[in-house]
Amino acid sequence: MNHSLHVERLGLTMGVFVLCGCASGARSEPRGVGAPIADSGADGDVPPEAGPPPNAPPSVDAGASAEGGSSSVPEGGAGTLADAGGGPASYDIDITQTSASGLSSGGFMAVQFHVAYSSIMKGVAVFAGGPFYCAQGSLSNAEVECQYPTVAPSVTPFVDATNQFAAAGKVDPIANLSQQRVYLFGGADDHTVNPVTMDALRSYYEAFVDPSNIRYESRHPGTGHTMPTLDYGVSCDMTESPYIGNCSYDGAGTALAQIYGPLVTRATMLGGSFVEVPQTDLVADAASHSLAETGYAYVPAACARGERCRIHVAFHGCLQESGGSVGDQFYQHAGYNEWADTNHIVVLYPQTITSSGNPNACWDWWGYDSSSYATQAGPQMAMVRAMIRRFAGR
Repeated sequence: MNHSLHVERLGLTMGVFVLCGCASGARSEPRGVGAPIADSGADGDVPPEAGPPPNAPPSVDAGASAEGGSSSVPEGGAGTLADAGGGPASYDIDITQTSASGLSSGGFMAVQFHVAYSSIMKGVAVFAGGPFYCAQGSLSNAEVECQYPTVAPSVTPFVDATNQFAAAGKVDPIANLSQQRVYLFGGADDHTVNPVTMDALRSYYEAFVDPSNIRYESRHPGTGHTMPTLDYGVSCDMTESPYIGNCSYDGAGTALAQIYGPLVTRATMLGGSFVEVPQTDLVADAASHSLAETGYAYVPAACARGERCRIHVAFHGCLQESGGSVGDQFYQHAGYNEWADTNHIVVLYPQTITSSGNPNACWDWWGYDSSSYATQAGPQMAMVRAMIRRFAGR
């Protein structure tokens, strides 16, 4: 596969989103959170590689908010959201078809984002994560109740918190979740996030989502704490950078198929572009929130031509940030781009950095940055939502 595409600079003039109530102390990070453990190659399902091509625009869910831009990027505009005159332009994004996924800390973040912004979401995929508000703002809870529990934690407090946040308007109404599509993946040999935490995540989602819409790949044989791919990364039984496992299992493709339904066969050579997405103008003082200056996106050529597309947000795990030793490997090789390329999906790869309270560049799922970390008021959450708004021209 050709992954040698250049990365273009995404230049957009956009106002700074000033986020209040952001700092809540510097806390140390749970040991080992999101430092994925790769593991042994396990045979697994491969998502459907046949299906009708998306010649028609993705359908808009009934009752969902119809937010999104309708203007298109001119021919030859791949990799930029600025038109020839330098003003802001947008891709033609059906924002009601937004989805998210993530590994480890990114998995917890994907759940938070899914719940907080369910009005625009189609579904979520979680690789070795856990329930919404699992840590309840506590580092101790993050480690004892969420990472290393010996039995599945009760989901009652997490369900109650979700209802309370929704009633207070801090997350979107929970009714939006009922018909969402959910994909859950956990390895049998995961020693970083105990498999019982994923059991709890399934129970959590069953409180809000039609169980028939949940697919749980539980305790996948010979698999540890890793982003499983068909053929990229270290041996699946090893714990070393880039924390992507060569597992003979297409995690990204299976996840996208669960969320969106049958997919067109994935690309064998990418035809779109990687673009850099400035993050510093989406949140005040990004570095203080452990956010990098730049995120990334993969934009299929069809989306750049102005065809109707949807957005998937892929959250990296701890120690997988682009500014660290992993470099571009997560956003280039986690397995999403090949499917996105042929299925009208823009993939966003927001990025964290290390900080005094977050030495492994994890996403905030226990409150190291803000007491509002799991809600729409969380600085990291709001920054990612602003990235989507930027691409949709809103």
